[in-house]
Amino acid sequence: MQIVEYFLSLQGEGKFAGRLAIFIRFAGCNFNCFGFDVKKEKNGKILRGCDTIRAVFTKEFKNDYKNLSKDELLTQVKRLKKDFSPIVVITGGEPTLHHKDKDFLGLLDELRALNLELHFESNASIFIDFNKYPIYKDCVFALSVKLSNSGLLKEERIKKEAIKNIVLNSKTSFYKFVLDEKIIKNDMAKKEIAEIINIASAEVFCMPMGSNEKELKKNAKEVAKFCIENGYNYSDRLHIRLWGSKEGV
Repeated sequence: MQIVEYFLSLQGEGKFAGRLAIFIRFAGCNFNCFGFDVKKEKNGKILRGCDTIRAVFTKEFKNDYKNLSKDELLTQVKRLKKDFSPIVVITGGEPTLHHKDKDFLGLLDELRALNLELHFESNASIFIDFNKYPIYKDCVFALSVKLSNSGLLKEERIKKEAIKNIVLNSKTSFYKFVLDEKIIKNDMAKKEIAEIINIASAEVFCMPMGSNEKELKKNAKEVAKFCIENGYNYSDRLHIRLWGSKEGV
């Protein structure tokens, strides 16, 4: 399995913000959200996308990944866990790209055997067969369904059956949306979120766009106001507030 990074930290976003968490970031994504306009240089080339560019641009970063077996990764999780009781956040990229993989499924089974709570961070674009792979029924899903500010076409980012399937079959799920001032003021955020909730109802958490504290501050008050006016939950981005663009935290 190609792993971008794994580390012990705090969940920075959404319903479980502040929880002690082991993050396992898998390489690979089916989207490149260039609309978020985060930039990173690699081998003299400027890459543009979201704040997990290393997981998305697999060709450019393949030599930076750790190729780990299920058992090797499990050993690292046990080392990080110590005597603590963290949640385990399976993230990417898009981790559900690997949801049928034998080693991936074996890892999830081993983690549950350790009584660790499994949380997926997903764009909800991939249909998961919960009956064939029942381990996912015991997982929490943070659904980062992309809005138009991602730069993606609607037919790319909105997969109705995949969204509905996760909401109906997972242990629990919630939406988390990244908003900027522009998408709020042109009323697209309100319209697009309402359309997604209409597909399948779940709690909504809205977060300010930004890859550093200055950018977060620019959008935070407008997002908070939007949440208050529309009855949604506000989520800050704790890891960016604390560590900025630093990786592995």
